[in-house]
Amino acid sequence: MGLALKFVRYDTEGEYAGYSSSEPSFPENYITVDEPAYEKFLKRSLPAQEQAVLALHLGGADEGGSEFFSRGPLTWSDGFDFRGCAIGVVPTIPFAKVRRHLLELLARCPVGVWLRTESLVEYLRRNDPWFLIPQVLPAAATRYGQRAADRYGNFVERKRGDWSNQTPISSKDPEGFAKVEGRYIERFLEGVPLVLGYTEVAYLQRNREGGLEPSRGFVSGFRVTERLRRAIRNEIAPPKVTVLPNFEVHVESLFYAAQTVARLRPWSEVVQRGLVSVFKLTKASVAAALVTDPVEKPIATLEALSGRPLPANVKQELNDWAGHSGKFILYAGFSLLEGPRESTTADPFVVETIAPNLAVVRAADRLFQALETAGQVPVRIRHAGKTLAAPANVTSCLAPALAPRRAAGKPALKLKRSVQTTLRFAAAEAHAAFAKLLLDAQCVVPIDRRALTVSYPRKAEALVKECLKQLAQAYRVEVEEIDP
Repeated sequence: MGLALKFVRYDTEGEYAGYSSSEPSFPENYITVDEPAYEKFLKRSLPAQEQAVLALHLGGADEGGSEFFSRGPLTWSDGFDFRGCAIGVVPTIPFAKVRRHLLELLARCPVGVWLRTESLVEYLRRNDPWFLIPQVLPAAATRYGQRAADRYGNFVERKRGDWSNQTPISSKDPEGFAKVEGRYIERFLEGVPLVLGYTEVAYLQRNREGGLEPSRGFVSGFRVTERLRRAIRNEIAPPKVTVLPNFEVHVESLFYAAQTVARLRPWSEVVQRGLVSVFKLTKASVAAALVTDPVEKPIATLEALSGRPLPANVKQELNDWAGHSGKFILYAGFSLLEGPRESTTADPFVVETIAPNLAVVRAADRLFQALETAGQVPVRIRHAGKTLAAPANVTSCLAPALAPRRAAGKPALKLKRSVQTTLRFAAAEAHAAFAKLLLDAQCVVPIDRRALTVSYPRKAEALVKECLKQLAQAYRVEVEEIDP
């Protein structure tokens, strides 16, 4: 799909290695991403994105030509033998038109109700028998002999494993519609609508080794989803975005909101995916994203996505996080060169000079050899995963500082004390009203909605008292001192 939408490019033709090769080889096949094409797709509305993906699946036919002969990524049923299908009826069938016609029919079915596949086949046999193969065959279908001219001349039903039988299904067979069009319906239900989430299917639990080939009646039932009805009627609503005070962003959408996800992903971590996807805003993600794109405005973007102002505490924290953004470079697989550089031997290996006697270098092994060849005496130091090391006889600014000697006598013991006050509410309504006042005042303190408590340190006492005065406008507030 990415290749068809031109998001990526790679070699699809290959080359033959020689006379002995029967298949093409791809010795240097690399995937390249066309970012402008993908960004252009993301800027399209959600209905336009879904229609583009739907059109791609309706028109795309895998090798073999159709669901009759090829298996989709979710298909369990086997296909017809495709030998001889280059002539006859099959090449004249407009499968893209047939698929859309069937989707429009399925969209009229009740949503979420299991229906028997046989009932759909019987409905089409009675009301729309020419939906797949026309009543009057095109001239191109009757050009090559009697078998090609027969309505079902491309389709052979045999006992499983009996490859000696090459007799096609007769158009005079009273079960011919169920054997050909019925099999197509089964495989169609496992194809485009199942891949796009428009349907769900149910299978029979039976051994498929015996019986007929290809299988018939294996897809016993199906039900359509709300996604199908909205896609066919072009009633796809934009995603609903909600930003919560706990820094979670909920994205509610029947369809994958690629544009919204792409905008949220750099600032957050994915908590869950589904009809309601949850993203958690984090300080590290926001700061890193602002380093990459300093002109980005998370607050304005989130308010535009949700269509409402952000909670006061979230807005305040985002402003604080933006102030912590700073650029840093992480080098992986490089080494450090320490010491005065009296010659230019190390210059070709230096990536960045950190200090007059300290530099980041590449290809440490080759540099070590070059320094030895130049008559210098390099010393290699291997550091641990989390700590820096240096031999006892080498002075290095990277060596960890020695721990200070402890004074003789009793060991020192330092304690830290903090005092906090807890307000306990008797009514949930009053507790919720007070919590809202605190958030509006940008006073972020622990609030327990189950225990109906608010705890705050001494430094927040003035702000809490101010909120209590505001609460007193609606309640007669009395604070009783109790023992812990």
